[in-house]
Amino acid sequence: MDVIVDGSRDFRLQGEPEDALAAVAAISEYLQKQGRAILVIKADGSSIAPDTLLDTLQGKPLADISSLEVESADVAGLVEGSLKELTDTLPELPKACHELAAIFQGSTPEEGFEPFHKLADIWANVKSRELMVANALNLNFDELRVNGESVTALHEELNLYLTEAAVALESGDLVLLGDLLEYELAPRAEVEPQIVALLRERSQSQAN
Repeated sequence: MDVIVDGSRDFRLQGEPEDALAAVAAISEYLQKQGRAILVIKADGSSIAPDTLLDTLQGKPLADISSLEVESADVAGLVEGSLKELTDTLPELPKACHELAAIFQGSTPEEGFEPFHKLADIWANVKSRELMVANALNLNFDELRVNGESVTALHEELNLYLTEAAVALESGDLVLLGDLLEYELAPRAEVEPQIVALLRERSQSQAN
């Protein structure tokens, strides 16, 4: 297997990793010692999302992969940039949910179709950024708690309601969609800044 780290083939795997996931873990450990964190992982040219890494690479023999590419970034810069982006984005999220709810419950609900898809994309980016920060800081969402609930549980609830909203849109149940935006998604949007604040607190704690 050809291993490429930040465009270089100088990295050498030590021993015989049991699978491709173990190889990525070894690369991650190597990068952490340099104050860097994995940003992008590609297997045979195909990018692997962080939330599919386990399912994709665990148990996969190294012989089944021709090339493993990893791109990294400085942890401090990556974390600060992601947290700033989240801090700038999140205050508008509850407002967007309330405004969309009003559109879907109004006389021209079709005007909300495109904004809803944009909202879903923004939320997907929020979750991706939060996960990126957590991975860079070696934090476990199962152990991070906001209002007594783990971040993992909060994201699972969010995913459930986003899925219900998408189904309601596809089926034309716009009253339900408006209710989900107003009473389920907007309150969860208001929790996201607390997650980001917790991530920032842990980042500052590690820096000291």
